[in-house]
Amino acid sequence: MLIFGQNCVDDFVMRKTISIVFVFCLGFASVHAQKIKWRLGMDYFFDNMEYSRSSYASSQTLNGIWFKPLVGYSVDSIHSLYGGFDVLKIPGTSAATIEKTGLTFDLTLFYEYKTTKTLFRAGAFPREEALANYSDFFFTDSVRNFKPLVRGLFWQVGNKDKFFNAWMDWTGYPSDSVRESFFLGLSGKIAYNVFFVDFQSCLFHYANTSDHDFKGVSENFQIQSSAGVEITAGENFNALIAAGVLAGYERDRAQDKKPYLPLGFTACVQAEYMGIGTKNMFYAGDPRMKYYNRYRNGLYWGTPFLRDPAYLKNSWYARLIDSKFATARLDLNLHFSEKNVFFEQLFTVIVSFDNFTNRKQTKRVFPWLKIFQ
Repeated sequence: MLIFGQNCVDDFVMRKTISIVFVFCLGFASVHAQKIKWRLGMDYFFDNMEYSRSSYASSQTLNGIWFKPLVGYSVDSIHSLYGGFDVLKIPGTSAATIEKTGLTFDLTLFYEYKTTKTLFRAGAFPREEALANYSDFFFTDSVRNFKPLVRGLFWQVGNKDKFFNAWMDWTGYPSDSVRESFFLGLSGKIAYNVFFVDFQSCLFHYANTSDHDFKGVSENFQIQSSAGVEITAGENFNALIAAGVLAGYERDRAQDKKPYLPLGFTACVQAEYMGIGTKNMFYAGDPRMKYYNRYRNGLYWGTPFLRDPAYLKNSWYARLIDSKFATARLDLNLHFSEKNVFFEQLFTVIVSFDNFTNRKQTKRVFPWLKIFQ
């Protein structure tokens, strides 16, 4: 039913694991309270996709609630160890048994090394915190909604205007039914005044199961490089214009001797004023995802609309809440593909309380909200 739904684990084992995590964290907190970090978070998403006339994507409505407690221990300002869990509840499911609850459990556990210009993480950590700079063309909304953790490594040097990072995400451990798979990625950015150049890249390796039944090995590599202008005026206006190239390498070793090398032009135009904004992502070039009908989301994690030689995603959004601890946003997305227009409505709520993030109370005010007061 879900595009990227995670497999539920055994109820008894998971409950015992969660209990152990909490007992360990509470024991640490009672002795070293001054060094304990904690975060209590909840994410809600509602994603309605009306794609019935598309031959590339399916119509469906995805809805979920994540509960994400996290506890950390820091020996100084540099070294920290975090542990917690993420629980996904699918609304509308029965609460009779674990198989019918629509609950998915996942552990968060990682080491962090952090200085003013270096960040290193190893373990299972939030995807949005590591890969927030990646273009919308690399990962669908369903990845963010159902695959919130990176399981591997992340290393970054620099600051927000000048940085370079490398990462690995192990997405499939081989078994009789699961194929080995992982991501390797590099990205970076250099900004000077309002001008910037950046790039994002990742290689997805899709290999075999562990049952010695040879299914072949496939790769999907993408790299996008862009240059543009980014303008910020106070807290109520920002805009960005960028253009670049999206290149790829796709190969199924068992089926094809030569790789497929798609190449295309990309552009991004976005602007926001007083909490109302628009973001436009355009691609024109070679159709991508050559082996989609063969491997679907097993090999490809990006939007399937890139299978069209010309694709435009036109997004309009309104921020309903933008506070120190919570955000709520309503999006209307128009997908121009196959000489048609497809509609998507997306509503998200993110709430997070913690004692280690240096948040400032936002001063942004949205006069248009007074209409409802």
